Amino acid sequence: MIKRTTYGYTAENDNYFLDIEFFDHDIIRFVYSKEKSLPKTSSAVIAEPRKLEVSLNNNIVETSRLKIVIDEKTLRVKIYDLEGQLLSEDLDYDLDVKSDKKIEKCHKLKEAKILLKKKKLWETGIYGTGEKYGFLNKLGSKMENWCSDVLAHTQLHNPLIDNYHTSIPFYIGADLNKSYGIYFDNTFRTYFDFAKEDQDVISFRADGGKLDYYFIYGATTKEVVQKYSEITGKMPLPDIAYLGYQQCRWSYKNRDELLDVAIKMRENKIPCDVLYLDIDYMDNYKVFTIDSVAFKDFKKLALELKKMNFKLVVIIDPGVKVEKGYSVYDEGIDKDYFVKMSDNKSEYIGEVWPGKSVFPDFMQEKVRIWWGELHRNLIEQGIDGIWNDMNEPADMSNDCKTLPEDCKHKTDENQIFDHSEIHNLYGFLEAEATYNGLEKIQENKRPFILTRAAFAGSQRYAALWTGDNASIWEHLEMSIPMFLNLGLSGYSFVGGDVGGFIGETTPELLIRWNQLGAFTPFYRNHSACQTTHQEPWAFGKETMDILRHSMNQRYELIYHFYNLAYESYNKGIPMLRPVFLEYQKDPRAYDLHEQFLLGENIMVCPVVRPGIKKKMIYLPEGQWFDYYTHEIYEGKQYHMIDIEIDKIPVFVLSGSAILRSNVNQFVDDIECENLNIEVYDGSDFEKIFYFDDGNTRNYEDGTYSLIKIKLENHKIEIEPVYNGFDMHQINVNYVFEDSTENYLITF
Repeated sequence: MIKRTTYGYTAENDNYFLDIEFFDHDIIRFVYSKEKSLPKTSSAVIAEPRKLEVSLNNNIVETSRLKIVIDEKTLRVKIYDLEGQLLSEDLDYDLDVKSDKKIEKCHKLKEAKILLKKKKLWETGIYGTGEKYGFLNKLGSKMENWCSDVLAHTQLHNPLIDNYHTSIPFYIGADLNKSYGIYFDNTFRTYFDFAKEDQDVISFRADGGKLDYYFIYGATTKEVVQKYSEITGKMPLPDIAYLGYQQCRWSYKNRDELLDVAIKMRENKIPCDVLYLDIDYMDNYKVFTIDSVAFKDFKKLALELKKMNFKLVVIIDPGVKVEKGYSVYDEGIDKDYFVKMSDNKSEYIGEVWPGKSVFPDFMQEKVRIWWGELHRNLIEQGIDGIWNDMNEPADMSNDCKTLPEDCKHKTDENQIFDHSEIHNLYGFLEAEATYNGLEKIQENKRPFILTRAAFAGSQRYAALWTGDNASIWEHLEMSIPMFLNLGLSGYSFVGGDVGGFIGETTPELLIRWNQLGAFTPFYRNHSACQTTHQEPWAFGKETMDILRHSMNQRYELIYHFYNLAYESYNKGIPMLRPVFLEYQKDPRAYDLHEQFLLGENIMVCPVVRPGIKKKMIYLPEGQWFDYYTHEIYEGKQYHMIDIEIDKIPVFVLSGSAILRSNVNQFVDDIECENLNIEVYDGSDFEKIFYFDDGNTRNYEDGTYSLIKIKLENHKIEIEPVYNGFDMHQINVNYVFEDSTENYLITF
């Protein structure tokens, strides 16, 4: 029996219920359950179901884009497009899976285990899945989602590790002509099998919760990614300074060491906008404190850095030191704000950097508000941004390296949850608390949060870096598909530790990693204590000069990055894109992982192996200008490119435009009047560029400008679309293969 509901349909058989909710004509929620009531969505979902004009004919539900056939006996579904192509077919589902898996100490299987099997149909590639080690296409692999402090379990990130710092249960199936996405809205430990155990079956399951997923259809993968962002949200528009170069180390241990780094950056004319302090700035590793000896006169230090135009970001971990007389601990205990043990009476005590530690229960809104407000003193001391680390949450006191699954969380309404259900959400909730706190404290400034642990939707609050990698070439290479799949999973503002975090880097590796970092959204050099320093001057003048060249290249494109960030904020499209995202009908684009697109028109081909003198690259349809020489290369073919140590191959698509600026030592020194729109001759196009002040939230009140540039029959037209921010003038460079024409446009 199938019945109409407010936002969809419900069907039932003798055992189960199937609820169908419409979020759009091509975004549909499916929930299998044993109860009549439809479960609430997780915190990841921000969209609301809609009342749509749809039809039901016998067992067929039809929207304006999809046809859903429901087997009334089994409640399995088949989904077709309106041309009759089968997009998705259920093979089986189970809401009470009997598992013979051995119960491990760190993995307590729940009674309610759920499973859905779908037939592998036409998919030539599987993408998304967040932060996973390995190549771009995930077809033929299986994986697990459980936020983990990777180095607590292994000495090195490697492809045999299932669980990384993030858990994003979203994947995309694609071929040359169509695409779909499936977001599994389940916060328990989840598992995906992309036709590994059975080449005809794609499955997903979880250790608990509901069989609750969203099917997202798109003619292109790009459309699917945009629609997924409507479900889980988009990144906020960042302060443009955080798109600049950022310098970090575990640790700059005192004020003199940090000031020395700042002074050398400016003396050596190395562009840099952000400096970091790791755990050693705290008093005995107690969060929200400052070591008054090593960092004497901290407010004065922060002011000195501001005079040199640096922003300062400090680390905050969720582990709160157990110490009477420490105000954060005392207040949290007094107000019952910490996660409880399985008896739901006493606080769970683990171990992080300060030793014995308790953990805020971010499930409670009042705890999130309290935690956000705790940042006020740090901000008043001159700190600009917050770095959330160890928030899987990490716990060094047991073999599991995290809180036991039977620890208890509660909501403000005193609903009790096991940690097994909240674990993957923990970093998400901390980022939400931090973002909302900074938004309140900093008033008109745009908050900056960096996180290690994340769930679907975390992109609404924080940038993400991929954790504690190593100074090895394999990690440089594997970071590229990791960034690209994160972008396809809704996470645009991503990057990795340039140079590698653990181990010893080399001049060549640091150069090549820096060249990649200059084209990634989040661009930070970070290294561990007791390793070789990786600051740009660490390996001498020759290496520093090459590194500076890459950094200057980043700052030339900083406003282009900013426009791509605006596109991510506005449309949910990632800044870094696998080639097939823009060239889906090109079969040679699907498995490229050593090159990528920055936006839609800049092809970046990093060098990821030592000693390389030549590199084979693929250019898709169109003509492509060499970024440095303006030599033209034909598309739809491979090219063997000579490689020099001081640059990597970069190409710009003909018939397109990019933003370039003069090079300065920090972003705020780049004047809008000195911006150049570079138009690359070719086929006709239109492009709109976005401008605002780059750091306040005034754009929310209309203080921004949109400028349209048009190329038609090799003639350039520029006009304001919206003029709420004074641009004064823009330089236009019209680029041909062998010449450049210059114009000055005044507004």
